[in-house]
Amino acid sequence: MKSALKKTALTCAAAALTLSMAACGSSESPQGKQESGGASQAQGQKKGGMQDVMLGQVSLKVPEGWVKSPEEDFDGDWTEGYDDSADSPTIRVRMAPEINDSPHPDVVEAELATRAQVGGFYGSDWKGGKRQKAEIPGAFRGFTADFTYVSDSDSPMRGRWILMTDPQTYKVVTIEIAGQEKTLDEDLLKEIADSVELKPGK
Repeated sequence: MKSALKKTALTCAAAALTLSMAACGSSESPQGKQESGGASQAQGQKKGGMQDVMLGQVSLKVPEGWVKSPEEDFDGDWTEGYDDSADSPTIRVRMAPEINDSPHPDVVEAELATRAQVGGFYGSDWKGGKRQKAEIPGAFRGFTADFTYVSDSDSPMRGRWILMTDPQTYKVVTIEIAGQEKTLDEDLLKEIADSVELKPGK
């Protein structure tokens, strides 16, 4: 966020959104370079194995051949990530060590949803999907939320936020998996998400 006032406003809006979404199941855009590539890239990902990587204090698996995201792509809450390609990525996994100071992952998720709806950080037609508590290894509390949107080049996109409360610091660490629907299929999304593990206190 560009100012404390704006962040406070979004946080308040997020709190209201949490209440309204309870009965239902960032600063920079995630679109970036995720708008090129094709089915052959998706097929290549499925043929290879998975590699263990670390994003901050989170360990997870991504397909072999994925590369670290360029440092210049991050200047806000999100600090590092992995892309499915160095040249024309269509999927990115990124990490935020702390979105706000709440220890509750559902409150943090609500702020992200507010940013998407009010701030327009995910292009047009952002829609929230399934939201639920989750058991995440190493985390005191866990929460996941799915979403879809349309990129600036009119590509259908899907994503998932995985939010984890560190039992030592009570900070909520967030992993985002987002990409084109034609390359980030449900199986790959699940495989990456299921591999997420928090390393407390690191």
